[in-house]
Amino acid sequence: MNYKTKTLSLSSDLEFFFLNFEVNAKNILLFKKKASSDKLKYYILPDFIQFEKLDGALVFKINSCVENSTVLLNNFFLSFLKWLKSFEKPLKKKLILKGLGFRASVLSSENILELKLGFSHIIKIAIPVNDLSVKVDKNTLIVEGVDPVKIGNFVTYIRNLKFPDSYKGKGFWYKNETITLKEIKKT
Repeated sequence: MNYKTKTLSLSSDLEFFFLNFEVNAKNILLFKKKASSDKLKYYILPDFIQFEKLDGALVFKINSCVENSTVLLNNFFLSFLKWLKSFEKPLKKKLILKGLGFRASVLSSENILELKLGFSHIIKIAIPVNDLSVKVDKNTLIVEGVDPVKIGNFVTYIRNLKFPDSYKGKGFWYKNETITLKEIKKT
């Protein structure tokens, strides 16, 4: 058989394992950082992709008889590289809380984010421990994680609790965000 291939050399701090589920006929690659034993992520390989390990490198292969094999292999390889990059270096989003009396704090023992946003009660949000880590530095909220969708959804949820006011600018702002404030009406 004639194959088209792409080779990826892995960094030394990553380990990977291969699982083959006979029931679903799925090939799964498990990745783990050597430094931290708790971070274990998986990637499900498409049916048309085969792979093998050669001297610390992964070689992905596709049968050249498959229609558009070059395009399929390139698309798969680019999406896999993007996923692997996000696994090696976590994504970070920052929210800045502006407003007098507004406070944010993290209860690390309970994994709860407490927000005082000018309502009659304190808002408590459970932090998804496996996916995200949240830190508060003064009035800056830093959310880190591997999955950009989960980070974006969590940050958007928090921001919608106190969207920036169009007159005074009170609320959650993304870092480096610029919003044109409206002029206060003078009568």
